[in-house]
Amino acid sequence: MKRMSRKSALARTGFFRLWSAESASMVGSEVTMFALPLVAVFTLDSSVWEMGLLSAAGSLAVLLFGLSAGVWADQYERRAVMLVSNIVRFLVLLLVPVLYWTDRLTLAALMVVSFVVGAMTLLFDSAMSAYLPRLVPKESITQANSWIQATESVGRVAGPGIAGTIVQLLGAPVALLIDSFSYLISSFSLASLPKAAPERQQDAPRESHRAAISSGLKLLWGNSVLRPLVLAAAHFNLFTSMYFALFILYAVRALGFSPFLLGVVTMSGGIAGLVGSAAATRLAARFGLGPTMICCYAVPGAAGLLVPAAGSFGKTVALICVALTMFLWLFSVVILLILGMSLRQQLVQDAYLGRVSATFRFVAWGVEPVGALLGGALGSSALGLRGTLILATVGIMPSALWPLFSRVRKIHDPLSELPHQSDSAEREVAS
Repeated sequence: MKRMSRKSALARTGFFRLWSAESASMVGSEVTMFALPLVAVFTLDSSVWEMGLLSAAGSLAVLLFGLSAGVWADQYERRAVMLVSNIVRFLVLLLVPVLYWTDRLTLAALMVVSFVVGAMTLLFDSAMSAYLPRLVPKESITQANSWIQATESVGRVAGPGIAGTIVQLLGAPVALLIDSFSYLISSFSLASLPKAAPERQQDAPRESHRAAISSGLKLLWGNSVLRPLVLAAAHFNLFTSMYFALFILYAVRALGFSPFLLGVVTMSGGIAGLVGSAAATRLAARFGLGPTMICCYAVPGAAGLLVPAAGSFGKTVALICVALTMFLWLFSVVILLILGMSLRQQLVQDAYLGRVSATFRFVAWGVEPVGALLGGALGSSALGLRGTLILATVGIMPSALWPLFSRVRKIHDPLSELPHQSDSAEREVAS
């Protein structure tokens, strides 16, 4: 009964219209992430180094636009920002099948598409993270984020399976064509939501773009809770991007997985995401938010060792190893996303939330091109694909040390233990 009342409370805010838009977008995004590398592997016969370049292109947008995206999300009406992001992603993904059918598709074109989609995804996410607290009260934010992460998990379940089947039957470019329309469906749901112009302090002068970026950096770095978390996320993502730059190539060439088989096995990660989104609040309540996040930073590294180990066994055991890796990895990551986003939304004022969220992503995701290029370079060296995957997983594990040796370790309930705008850096910017 209590669960039903919480769901009804969210429904009254209009949250589920946002959730519907996110559902359509997430399934499409998973198809993109799965199908785009397969276009490079099967259509263009890309090398290990070229796969690293393609992976880096998608995350390079974070370095170039990461800080600005948050400022735009704080300066412009947030629903409009999300709609523009969707339309641009729809148009740019249409280019891949068009170029393929006209025999003009190149790796450079795929890199441009990956870059633009990455930039628009960053802008969309920055606007949505700032939009959500305007729809739901603070006490419901963790539950709302759990619903959103559950949606992403549904995308991870459906996306790879759908993409793998389409790629197997019709080819990867067709999968991207179908995927592009998911952003139109998302836009129709967003159009029915209320507008949400950013809140501004009365009589406060409009900041310059550079000053707004600086305030976001100051707020993030000056917060004794958010600082170790962003450093942990950057550490984690550096080695994660190194790992996944080569994951599909290793699964196809070393383990002999077909696109369909790879899609089905990858679906275990989506199932894990659903389990993680349901368990995040309970685990945080039982063990504390801080300890839960620390454990979730450590688990993926250990789980990732199963994939390079799978090369020593037959296909059946390899399937089990890859499925178990994806399950444990995504289970941990989804919990980190839910708890980390909820923490930021509870700590930071609305007027600064877009830029703080984007600055967090800039630091945490900005290392991904470096990791992807390192993965491509090391995978092409004497270390090889398998050795690079092992190195990447071992590198992930110490990311848990950042929150372990910080104030985060002692956090149980952020609403009661961490007062809003508690740190001196936040008070300075707010004033």
